[in-house]
Amino acid sequence: MIPDDVYVHKTVEGDVEAFNELVNRHHTKIYGLAYRMLGNAEDAEDATQETFLEAYKSIKTFRFQSQFGTWLYKVGLNTCNQYIRKAKSRNRMLDAYTDNTAACGMTEEREVPDRLAIKTEQSQVVQAAIDRLPPKQREVITLFYMQHLKYKEIAEILNCSLGTVASRLNKATQNLKVKLEKYYL
Repeated sequence: MIPDDVYVHKTVEGDVEAFNELVNRHHTKIYGLAYRMLGNAEDAEDATQETFLEAYKSIKTFRFQSQFGTWLYKVGLNTCNQYIRKAKSRNRMLDAYTDNTAACGMTEEREVPDRLAIKTEQSQVVQAAIDRLPPKQREVITLFYMQHLKYKEIAEILNCSLGTVASRLNKATQNLKVKLEKYYL
């Protein structure tokens, strides 16, 4: 497989097809990030498109000091944070887990409707608790647990130390436990 860096160089030289290859490779990850951060499919799709548009416009600033995917996550996270700041209502974020489970094909058709209803309700409760976290804690929770990134990658994306990542993740986890205690004893 050809490394991303080759496609980045080609894109900088004006090869649009090279950038299309980068989009194809990273679309799912960026959409997943946006979906987890924003909470609904429409905003996530818009933020994903905006992320790639911003990446295309600023790809010349990529310095190859990290992986392209890490840089792209940073662009995506910044885009999502702009959406969050502009959002007038957070009510749309409650259905994130339910829609994501269905969109990813993670549910089985043969599951009992009652079980699906319980999963949906649990997902909504967890998403609502994540939505109420402070932004920096929500970012770390999303990147670690939902995007499955390592501490080092998160530190690069958030431009902070590994200790800060660990601290934020610990605090976010504690906050989630408190918020979810009444639902899960």
